[in-house]
Amino acid sequence: GWTALVFSSVVAAGGCSEAWSRSFVRTDFPANQGGVSVALVERQCDRRIDPNWSYADILGLDIQMLVTNSAGSALTFDPGKVRLLADGEARAPHRSDASEPIPSGGSKTFTVHFLERDDNLACNVPMALAVDGAASIGSSPLPLRPVSFLASNTDI
Repeated sequence: GWTALVFSSVVAAGGCSEAWSRSFVRTDFPANQGGVSVALVERQCDRRIDPNWSYADILGLDIQMLVTNSAGSALTFDPGKVRLLADGEARAPHRSDASEPIPSGGSKTFTVHFLERDDNLACNVPMALAVDGAASIGSSPLPLRPVSFLASNTDI
């Protein structure tokens, strides 16, 4: 029963060459604006050959962000508005957690998943996460700076 389920889940995820890591090799300080901060806390990164496209690999990148609200009012964070800044492009997530409110004094972790077919992207390439406009108080989006990071020292 339960053991078989755990085993099959591990086997099903076996295509990933790296488990969740608690830290990045390098990341900027959290983006802060008006008492709201967005910190990059965990990541999983891998790159594999796409059997349908001989000229490009696929980069799979999952990023967990911790959004903390120290502002005086509730905010809404929409991880679908986050963009991966890499190789001269701003890339939308392949999938992300749903937009959610965060009460004043609260925090929440959100995950975004990027799936990119680009030979110039790898886990050891410096990238940034643009979070500008993902957090809003009322109808006012907060201007947050991008958070630069390096996921790994090796091209996984």
